[in-house]
Amino acid sequence: MADEKNLPAPVQITSLAKATRADSDEQLLQSWLASLLSQHSRRNFETTARLFLAELPSGALRAATVEDVRDALAVITRDVSASAGRQYSLRVKSLLSYGHDLGYLQFNAGTVIKVRSEARSRGAALAKRIISEVDVALLVRHARTRRDRIMLQVLYAGGLRVSELVNLTWSAVIPREKGVQLNVLGKGGVERNVLLPEAVSRSLLSLRGDAGPNDAVFASRKGGGKLRERAVLGTVKRAAKAAGIEAPVSPHWLRHAHASHAIDRGATLPEVQSTLGHGNFATTSGYLHARPETSSGLHLDPGVWLQR
Repeated sequence: MADEKNLPAPVQITSLAKATRADSDEQLLQSWLASLLSQHSRRNFETTARLFLAELPSGALRAATVEDVRDALAVITRDVSASAGRQYSLRVKSLLSYGHDLGYLQFNAGTVIKVRSEARSRGAALAKRIISEVDVALLVRHARTRRDRIMLQVLYAGGLRVSELVNLTWSAVIPREKGVQLNVLGKGGVERNVLLPEAVSRSLLSLRGDAGPNDAVFASRKGGGKLRERAVLGTVKRAAKAAGIEAPVSPHWLRHAHASHAIDRGATLPEVQSTLGHGNFATTSGYLHARPETSSGLHLDPGVWLQR
């Protein structure tokens, strides 16, 4: 019989070290949201997280099993699009990872939640949201006011997100020898510089008047503060209706159009990635598949299609 004195000492199980003061799901949620740099992201992430937490059977994240997490996700993604469902799942995975990394959760159930990549279908989805250069010109031409026309020009020429557009101040408009350079605050607080074409630059500078450096470039007519994103959407919708464009155009469609049209006219993918502020090169490359110039089907024997 083995000498008990020579046996290794039993392993002592210690509790998981905590790197957070959070003692409740609500406190963890607030800590997680505070780690996000974008106010827009915080709003969307909070909405998703609260929907998710409300569907957990125990009402408590620490007691949730992998099956509980899967079931809750199934409920909150049931009536949304595939793209929205993917975003919901990624946000929940982020919350679970955050809680586990800080020691609030004993295990990370998010590691076994698989989220299908949308890379393959991105090009096909983008193709439905890219309007032609002719339609862009019609959209700009049918804007109701001079300010609105210039706003749509800047939105398209800079490939800006609508949040980036409304947050522009005159201090971020930097005159250059040929054109204007915009200092844009993008997603996650990442800054980038965008050069505008000379014609658009001249139009933009003509709007300034006596505005100060901290004044909004595109100011609201009600109070003079910055425009709301909803106001920009309304401007685009009205211009599209006046131009006879039946597609459900939104400000973001002009960003898609910028990327696709620029590539069509010879811009490189790195140029487009830098201008649009894409963190992932795969996002930019999706525009290559939105409107393919060739197909393996074009190489098939044309004699097959001959009809008697």
